[in-house]
Amino acid sequence: MGRLVDGLLRRATRTGMRRGLGGEHWAWLVIAGAAYVLRRARRTDERVERIDLKPGERYLVTLQPADEGRRSSSTG
Repeated sequence: MGRLVDGLLRRATRTGMRRGLGGEHWAWLVIAGAAYVLRRARRTDERVERIDLKPGERYLVTLQPADEGRRSSSTG
């Protein structure tokens, strides 16, 4: 079901941009924008974590290149 929705949103984005920029009607650009926003909202490739901290506790965030993060998570 997810692939079907992604395909429909991708097609709506592409068609809306083509027709909207082609001068058919401004509403096509609105459709393209809405489909684009929905596609971005459905993305799940970003990792989000929630950590509950008590007063006085600290949480250190470090950034690593994507390749290093994948290697370390697959071995642990």
